[in-house]
Amino acid sequence: MPATLMDPPTVEAITERLGPTATRFTHLDDALPVLHPDVRDSMAVVTGFGPTNAPTAGTLSVMIGAVELQRQLQAPMTVIVSDLGAWNSRNVAWSTLVQVRDQMFAFLVALGLDRDATDLRSHLDHANLVRAGRLARYLSRADFQQHRESLLELYADHGLLGSEVGVIVDSLYTVADVLGPFDNGAEHVLMVSGMEEAYFTDLARLVLQRQAGAGDLGLGWNGTLGALYFRVLEGLAGYPKMSKSIPASSIHLNMTPDEVTDRVMSDDEASQPAVLSAIELSSGWDAADIAAARDAFANRLDQPSSWREVRAKFCHDFSRHALIWKRCAT
Repeated sequence: MPATLMDPPTVEAITERLGPTATRFTHLDDALPVLHPDVRDSMAVVTGFGPTNAPTAGTLSVMIGAVELQRQLQAPMTVIVSDLGAWNSRNVAWSTLVQVRDQMFAFLVALGLDRDATDLRSHLDHANLVRAGRLARYLSRADFQQHRESLLELYADHGLLGSEVGVIVDSLYTVADVLGPFDNGAEHVLMVSGMEEAYFTDLARLVLQRQAGAGDLGLGWNGTLGALYFRVLEGLAGYPKMSKSIPASSIHLNMTPDEVTDRVMSDDEASQPAVLSAIELSSGWDAADIAAARDAFANRLDQPSSWREVRAKFCHDFSRHALIWKRCAT
């Protein structure tokens, strides 16, 4: 089934299973059966991050959400930093990908990810490379053309994409990531990502269905694949998403405090909704502080000083995360 916006009854059902973490998600795709308490012992969670650059506020929000989700579900989790995938799909030097990958590993643990309960790895994983090679037979070029990244043209316009084959190879690695728990005996898998990456779930489900009907050419994988999609943090200056690959769209953890302040404290009206979203999702503030931020945003034209105070506090707290990020560099 396709990803759908969560209606009030669905939000209530997800909240029963995830608590306050449920507010981080806007869409789902067959997630409720996977999250049912009766199947908790046979479920696994998969998520991942691209190491093309330092985490943006959007990436930070997903990282914080993944840590919260792990604590809430207490289920096996695989977290992938997709070095080899990014090498194929983005125009970024390998040395940069390796450096950012290792820094992301350390940063996720610093944020609270339970290393002992997590398969934290990259795409330089023999089992996943073999899995990608085995599942390629179930997908066609037309499948990749139909199910692809929604921002592909935007990235192409900025000269960020690798070759067409490279983009497909990246997708194969990631589909193999999503299906990895089935290969290792799980019966229910929850994929968590941004909504713009829902196509990976679609491709993984095609593989799961086609191999199940392939007789002697099947892989013996059986189970239910569901997905939850994090709220997409819109970009500064009117961009649809805060992207590591489009610097003007984002604030990120390699910025100095002054650089963060220049962007967040700008009065550019096109950036204000994105700043509020960054506060809601990546600040780590409690519910009362976030409610106050929303109120200041809503009244920013009549009472600009309150909104400036909120943004200044966020600059300070985001720069604290940036300091932790820098300390994680090897």
